[in-house]
Amino acid sequence: MTIAALVAAKPLRLGAQGDVVKQVQLALRSIGYALNGTGWFGPATDTAVEAFQKRAGLTVDGEVGPLTAAALDTALANKVPVPAPATEIGRPLWLEAGIKLIGTKEGAGSKDNPVIIQWAKDEGGDIAAEYTHDSIPWCALFANHILTKVGLKGTETLWALDFAGHWPAVKLAGPAVGAFAPMKRSGGGHITVVVGKDQHGNVMGLGGNQSDAVNIEPFATSRLNQGFWWPKDVAPPPASQIGFSHLPIVRSDGRVSTNEA
Repeated sequence: MTIAALVAAKPLRLGAQGDVVKQVQLALRSIGYALNGTGWFGPATDTAVEAFQKRAGLTVDGEVGPLTAAALDTALANKVPVPAPATEIGRPLWLEAGIKLIGTKEGAGSKDNPVIIQWAKDEGGDIAAEYTHDSIPWCALFANHILTKVGLKGTETLWALDFAGHWPAVKLAGPAVGAFAPMKRSGGGHITVVVGKDQHGNVMGLGGNQSDAVNIEPFATSRLNQGFWWPKDVAPPPASQIGFSHLPIVRSDGRVSTNEA
């Protein structure tokens, strides 16, 4: 039975559960999205559906209705993933989730942004206990949040340098789109997620607390000396996508990140 037939009676959205959800998850998995057939339409499935919709040229709403189901059936029939733009190399789900948060900023002055505070509450444990104001460095909070959002375990701490091997991860031979790149800075550490390279020879990284916001900024390659790390429960990228020379171009003004505290 086609996906379109399965969802004809009722579109699927965040919070749905059952065998139809499982079939959609398995369909998405078969064309390249890192999902398991849990039967629960959670944040990871929502992110995957939105990523698929974007690449298929559909309205991005996270709902599997008639149009999305038909596009998914077409992709399944072709037995190939919906093609991504030439500048994009298979962005993993946590990167897709993080990109959606670009523009999130700290509160003005002494005020806190309740969105960032809620991330900490959702993480629970030490992060929830220790993160009480958005004036506290929150790059590791952001990195943990985007992993949690897609059902993966992060460091569960606010220490950026814990992303250098102190979590369920494997070390890659070099940078790759979606790799976590911890680094040292004056007074501590910073964690960013690789999205590409710019025309000036810098690595482009998506992170939180970069100039007090979630954004993509250039980083000098000399700073990225703590390794490049990948969640161990997700298949790593092929060798042909690992290494600076294989990163896609993401244009920038060349002004490297300096404010991450």
